[in-house]
Order: sequence, then C-alpha cells, then structure tokens
Amino acid sequence: MNAMTRYAFAATASLLVAASYLPAEAAPAPADSAAAETISFDQYRDWRLHFIEERQTQIAAELAEKNVDTQRRVGLERQKAYYDFFAAMPAAERDRRFRERFDEIDTNRDGIIDRTERAAWHDKQRAFYDRSNSYRHETAANDTGRR
Repeated sequence: MNAMTRYAFAATASLLVAASYLPAEAAPAPADSAAAETISFDQYRDWRLHFIEERQTQIAAELAEKNVDTQRRVGLERQKAYYDFFAAMPAAERDRRFRERFDEIDTNRDGIIDRTERAAWHDKQRAFYDRSNSYRHETAANDTGRR
C-alpha cells in the first residue's frame, strides 16, 4: 500500500468518525396528523375498489386449490358472487352504494370519516358480525338432523 492510498484511507476513516459524532437531524413532524387520519369519500371509494379487486384475486386463488372442503367452497362462492356483483356494477350505481355506506359511517356529516367515526363503525360491524357468527354456531349446534 503506497503512502497516497494510506492517506486517503486514513482521511476517509477520520471523516466517518467525525460524522458519527454530529447530532442527527430529527425527521420533520407531519404537518397535520389529524388530517392524515381522516378519510374523504374519494379515498373511501378508492379503498373499496382496491379491496374488491384484492378479494376477487384471493378468492379465485383459494377456489383454484383442489383440497378446499365443500363448506368452505360454498362460502367462497358466496363471497365471490358478492364481489363480482360490485365489480360488474355500473360506476354510478356502485358510487351511490359506496356513498350510502360512507354516509352511515360519517355520523357528523362533515364529509370526512375521522378516527372516532372509524372506531365506532368498527365496533358496530364487529358486534354485528360476531352476533351472526354466534347465531350460526348456535344453529349448527342445535341442528342435529344435518349430521
């Protein structure tokens, strides 16, 4: 190693050591975290459309599997019909339905869904779907003639 290479190596190492002692600059805080946590109708509609496409892909992949049991296959076919229905619907009709749901969630009618409204909707949906699941389990348990 010649003198010039050693000097360059030493200088680079010195710069790295010096730079490591400099204070790091903090990342800038978001301009408005409350605005980042809200959802407009356009964002909601785009999310729903994306979710429909994702679910169609996931369901098709699962239905393509050979070892899906009959009960699961029936459930997947029902879900597939639901998402295919929305995908094939004219955009104006689909937007009308999405707007109705958006307005249900946007309880204060300000045109955006905030964190509180989103949490309330989540709780409402959880209660509804947990209720229906418990109903299905109770019905299946009480229906001994089907076994």
